[in-house]
Amino acid sequence: MMVILYLLILFPVFLKKYLDYQDSQRNRVYHAPLEPDHSHEYSHHDRNLYYDQKSQDYFDLVVRCLIFCTYDDKKFNYVADCLSLTDIGSDLRIFSDREEIESLFRNKFISESLRLKIEDFKKVTDEVDEEEWFFESLDLSNDERWKKINIAAEDLLTEMNIKERDFDFALYVPR
Repeated sequence: MMVILYLLILFPVFLKKYLDYQDSQRNRVYHAPLEPDHSHEYSHHDRNLYYDQKSQDYFDLVVRCLIFCTYDDKKFNYVADCLSLTDIGSDLRIFSDREEIESLFRNKFISESLRLKIEDFKKVTDEVDEEEWFFESLDLSNDERWKKINIAAEDLLTEMNIKERDFDFALYVPR
């Protein structure tokens, strides 16, 4: 009888402790890690470090874009089941992201002497509207803008000493 009385007294104490523990766990909020904060309070050095860590990926994307932009209509039709103008248009956005491009210069993936050519390439590709990329309305065999893009991409790849101009589409994932 004494044991039962003892249990009746201790049960509410342990029950309260258990419920308090459950409450504390329920009130705890778990957050997934966030992308770096690019606000003004975020240090310039930390922001550079974030982009610098991804420089190899940015460089691969730039080279891939340039290779795709050297394709004429025949070569493009040959790979059309793996690649679309929409994909190229999306990937070309890297040239608009100042911090990604700056990380390539800062980390010597691209020579500083090519800065003007990179900017010129961006201007040439900007002549094609986003809708034209998206709806694939660019005529690769006759459009003068594509011919300019073709020449500028070829020139940049040569200046960057990129000799291989083919691409393994098994590894291609649009951005």
